[in-house]
Amino acid sequence: MRSGLAATLMGIGGILLSFGAVIVVLALFARNGETRGELPAMTTAAVGSLVIGAVMFGAGYLLGRVGRNSDRSLDSARTG
Repeated sequence: MRSGLAATLMGIGGILLSFGAVIVVLALFARNGETRGELPAMTTAAVGSLVIGAVMFGAGYLLGRVGRNSDRSLDSARTG
């Protein structure tokens, strides 16, 4: 169960990180031209997406590490 949750968190976190990166690229192109007024909103969305994605990805990674270590200790306790 933990591995599925960890994979889900890492997957969604990775999607949000990618989405944030795309917004950053779009914001860089929007610096010049008529869309300059939307730059603060785009920057806020990009930073929010990057931060939330990084937190979710990190939580999934750490949960996967904790789950893997506890599974090993349970297996060794059962066989020993």
